[in-house]
Amino acid sequence: MRMSARRAVTGAAAVLALTVTPALISTPASAATASCGSGYAFLDSYPIKGLDSSRTGGYVSLYYNSSTGKNCAIAKPIASWSGLVNHLDVQLSTRTYPGFVDDGLDQNYHQWAGPIYIPARGECVDVGGYFDYGGERFAGHGYQVHCG
Repeated sequence: MRMSARRAVTGAAAVLALTVTPALISTPASAATASCGSGYAFLDSYPIKGLDSSRTGGYVSLYYNSSTGKNCAIAKPIASWSGLVNHLDVQLSTRTYPGFVDDGLDQNYHQWAGPIYIPARGECVDVGGYFDYGGERFAGHGYQVHCG
């Protein structure tokens, strides 16, 4: 009796493995999620709000890696709008960095923009996220934040 129970469990596990494995292999790259990578700690999120309606449509999130001294930012719409927004963009800058770092300005992202990185050890950063949805422009910022 014990042997047949073990075979049944083993057989069920093999069937489950065969059913699950193709789904894992065929997962599209677009199903991945945005991440800054290892070593980055979450600092803060800033709401991306409609310029006309003031409704929150997403967030721009800021991260920091104390080993590298770099900040990272990612902009994402709220889950129910993911894939439905247009011209999603994220930007990072510091007072001493020449210009700004951007992802999405020349693209038409719909799920997230970023991650982008900027060296900022000992400095404050400006972070922003932007997109269009339903005929309205959305923007969110953190100016001169997380100094150090």
